Amino acid sequence: MLLTLLSGALIPTKITDYKKPLPDLFASKYGPIVAKAERLYYSGQIQRAKGLYEDLVNNSDAPGRRLVGYIGNGWCLIHLGRYTEAIDTFRKAEVLSGGRKPAVIPLYMGLGIAYYNKGRYLDAYHYFKALTRYPEYEEVYRDALYFAALAAYMNGSYDKVVSLVDELQRRFPNTKKANDAAILKVFAYRKKGELFKAITELKKLIAKGHPRKPKFEIILAEWYAEYGDYPKAIQQYEKALSTYPLLKDTILASLAYVEQKYGDNIALAPNIKVTNPLVGEILFYKPGMKAYKSGKMTKAQQRFERFIQFFPDDPRAAKLVAYLGQLLFQAGSYEKAREKLEYYLQKYPEGEDRPAVLELLGRVYYKLKDYRRAAETWDQFLREYPGHKDAEKVKKLLQALISERPEVAQYVKSEVGAEAVFNKALAAYKQGAYPKALKLFEEFIKIFPNSQYTPKATFNAGYIAYQMKDYDRAVQHFSEYVQKYPNGEDAENALYLLALAYFAKKDYDNAITYLTQFVQTFSRSDKLADAYKFLGFSYYKKYEAGDETAKANALSAFQNAAKLYRSAGKSKEASQMEQFVKQLGG
Repeated sequence: MLLTLLSGALIPTKITDYKKPLPDLFASKYGPIVAKAERLYYSGQIQRAKGLYEDLVNNSDAPGRRLVGYIGNGWCLIHLGRYTEAIDTFRKAEVLSGGRKPAVIPLYMGLGIAYYNKGRYLDAYHYFKALTRYPEYEEVYRDALYFAALAAYMNGSYDKVVSLVDELQRRFPNTKKANDAAILKVFAYRKKGELFKAITELKKLIAKGHPRKPKFEIILAEWYAEYGDYPKAIQQYEKALSTYPLLKDTILASLAYVEQKYGDNIALAPNIKVTNPLVGEILFYKPGMKAYKSGKMTKAQQRFERFIQFFPDDPRAAKLVAYLGQLLFQAGSYEKAREKLEYYLQKYPEGEDRPAVLELLGRVYYKLKDYRRAAETWDQFLREYPGHKDAEKVKKLLQALISERPEVAQYVKSEVGAEAVFNKALAAYKQGAYPKALKLFEEFIKIFPNSQYTPKATFNAGYIAYQMKDYDRAVQHFSEYVQKYPNGEDAENALYLLALAYFAKKDYDNAITYLTQFVQTFSRSDKLADAYKFLGFSYYKKYEAGDETAKANALSAFQNAAKLYRSAGKSKEASQMEQFVKQLGG
């Protein structure tokens, strides 16, 4: 960036706008042809003037006229950009001049400019410096000092630059050449490595209102950064942005250059202050995002922290807080990640990254072993964003947590908690772990008494207990089901198994009660024949125990069972029932 600022008008690489000095030197002395050539030259008619100068060289026997011709032709060649030819022409004039003034004044100036424009700066310096021996030609002396300083700068002779500029400023203060030369002095100190002196001289130019002041203000900001004074550099950039809005692109490009070179140091500098969002964007936001996308997480974290620090209310800050939480999480700094993510939820309640923050915060709590808050956070996600693209992922996380830590389910308000505990119990059952499954289903019923899964959990608990021949617990759960969910999807099986559990317990009165209720309620059930069979056995057992009134009821139940078995094509079962009918005298 600095090289761009120094190019062109600040330190010219060619001298193209300078005309032959001492315009009245030859016109009156050497006749009308010379006078005409001079008029054409100074009026800008270079080609016509060149023709006349060549005539003087080729067709004049007078050494003076030929000298004028060579000098004039050399200057025309300079203006035409033919510097090598100009040098050759001036060297011929140098021989004719014999080093006599005033002819050597335009001659040496022409040679100096031609050599300078050829890039032969040492040769140019020698001719410009030679002209400083003639202080009586005041304007030439002034210009020669400037051009000599310019050639010395381009040649890398920075001590000479300082000396020449000091002389120029002392002899010709407040002139354009002195102002232009002051720039050389500034950059000569910079090239010498004396940055503090360069800054000091540059500030003098700015204070004096130098015509190049806006550009100098930008360079000053760069140099403050190079000097390591980052607070002043940032202050200077912000001042330039507010003072020169039309130079915004140039200022920001310079700032980007500084960030590229010193960004790591600036991000860690303790005393900086940034108030302009554009400066914050260049120094922190853009490089932070670039580092984030390229996986340079430490660098990204440093930039994000600084942008958030200076611009907490900027819309981009919310996203950076979310990213920062993610970076800290990935780095294993869970406590710091928690702070950032909680800050996000508090500071940006409507932030677009709120769902992602909730999901990640749940993971952070989990890593910190705060399982309750992890469950509550994921549960909050599912209640606030049920249709979110990540809802299923969060649901699985919550389910896994509840499966691992069932005690947190009580803090989950969504159905996910209930589903997770239910599925864990169901998985245990499918694996054949009946005692564990029964315990989990019973815990589920206590924790989620009003869940959509509670009826099924109640039935499953009864069914597992029945299979384990724990008939008391089976009766407990089936009774609860029948009472609470008479129209539930498992109502038929629950009532039937409740009756069979009582039958297994030899509680024939309750078995008869619920089997009677079953055959009356579910008259089209495929278990109807079996229900009549067990109803018959229940009455039969009472009859065997001496209850004569039960005989007729047993007979009726066996007859109904036999009839239903026959119609279903179950001959074996039908024959069994028919034998009991005969046995009872039917």
